[in-house]
Amino acid sequence: MKKGWLAIVATGLILLVLAGCSSGEKENKGTSASASSGAGGPSSDQAGPDMPDPASQEKRKIVFATVAGYYTTALKEAAADYTKLNPQTEVVIDVIAGGGDAYPVNFNSKMAAGGKDAPDIIHTNAIGDLADNIEKGWFAKLNDFVNEPNPYNDGKTVFEGIDPAYHAYSYSRNGDVGLLPFDLVGTGFYYNKDIFAELGLAEPKTWEELFDILEQLKQTSYIPLAMNVDFLDWMEWAFVDWSSRSLYPELLIQPGDARYDEKVHAANKDIAYSPDDLDFDFGAAYDPEKTVIMGKEKKYDNQGPAEQKWWNILQKLAGYYQPGYQTADGPSVYSLFVAQKAAIYWSGSWEVGTLLDDQQKLGDRGFQWGTFKFPEFADPDPLFPGQPRGILVPGHQIGLTAKKDPEQVRRAGDFVKYLFSKDVAQRIFERTLEVGEFVQGPSLIVGVQLQDDVNSYLAGFKVAGNLGYAIRDLSVASIADQKPAWNANRFDFFDGKKSLKEFLAEKATFVDKYLDKQIADNQYDLDPKTNP
Repeated sequence: MKKGWLAIVATGLILLVLAGCSSGEKENKGTSASASSGAGGPSSDQAGPDMPDPASQEKRKIVFATVAGYYTTALKEAAADYTKLNPQTEVVIDVIAGGGDAYPVNFNSKMAAGGKDAPDIIHTNAIGDLADNIEKGWFAKLNDFVNEPNPYNDGKTVFEGIDPAYHAYSYSRNGDVGLLPFDLVGTGFYYNKDIFAELGLAEPKTWEELFDILEQLKQTSYIPLAMNVDFLDWMEWAFVDWSSRSLYPELLIQPGDARYDEKVHAANKDIAYSPDDLDFDFGAAYDPEKTVIMGKEKKYDNQGPAEQKWWNILQKLAGYYQPGYQTADGPSVYSLFVAQKAAIYWSGSWEVGTLLDDQQKLGDRGFQWGTFKFPEFADPDPLFPGQPRGILVPGHQIGLTAKKDPEQVRRAGDFVKYLFSKDVAQRIFERTLEVGEFVQGPSLIVGVQLQDDVNSYLAGFKVAGNLGYAIRDLSVASIADQKPAWNANRFDFFDGKKSLKEFLAEKATFVDKYLDKQIADNQYDLDPKTNP
């Protein structure tokens, strides 16, 4: 959640202080990382030309902070195996309790206090803007690290071990590599095949077919659609992308812009919009200041006919949600689907593994299920050209904390190399499924193969193209302190307490506040050729 969670997936992880990770480090797989000479410690004239760096011989502990369910069991086992291989380094998997907000609070507070007690390895996607955290000196740069050989992966470089189609996601808007993507995350619809068969229903391909199915389900004892409203944002972003991606080229960082870097942004020069090319903007790097300018100049009409159409669709959809959907938490919504009280469930690819495990536990009380994608319209609409693009973005994005002790960062980087090797990543995926924790989605580690049944369920999340985020905040602003008021406005509209016109007018005020905050926080002068 590169960029919001699952947003939640948000979709869905080195080298200002990794200078010690030299190309000569560990030529053979299985050689102890702690024994490599000269890495991140005193200079050679202090240690002696043939002597190992004393710091590399110390026994140390590195900490990988994660949250429950994020491959937790498999990570702990991988950490133990790594420590056996590298006895000078103890790896601790620290599971941060308290839900999604607790993770960034934990990290931010420790870094604000100097960073000594902060974890060494982090989920960068859970902590805020990548470029901002690199500039603050909180996230280590991975610029050189990704091109180093990985001794745990047959000597391939770190980047060579990751699907090259997703390398672009590792870069911040300023051109620094700040994360390594481990897997993909997507959202879509789960459905109970047994209920569909009982009622003679077929998997829907269009919104019209979906609404027909929901109406038939409403006449039964089943809840038509179980919805966790925390994941509703992903559906909203899909509509924004579908209706507005023709505007994306205007937001690209281009030659002459203050943020332009030829090495990072060269591909932007060749990006051109085509409604039939769902990958036209792959690898695009957008200028956040240009997005603010577009919002201020009202080039994107967040009260226009496209917005009116898709918000009406979402209001209609809300009529099929479970009672009390506004306050229902994730586990209770999920349980409606598992208990076969709800026939359809909107969620993410991260629950495939959990559902497979729950079906095994249910035994004879289990059911057949499948997934389907974000629908199209039966009749083409010029307001929504081409096809909708779903969400399939890097999920777990792993990075290193930019600690002042380079040896500590070097050791953390070595464990990350271990995790990003084909054999270790394969075991992590397999073990996660065995114990019933969720895999986020398809693996991005080259060579990792998931079992056929897992791949068949993930098919509902594999989409052509990939959802763009360039304009989403011009429609659905994402300011934490506005979230309660935003939800209240949204639910009032869904429940018929506000007209569409009233809702969209109030929504526009949220966007205006968001834009003003971006200008103030980033000191934008609204000229992309200057910085800020």
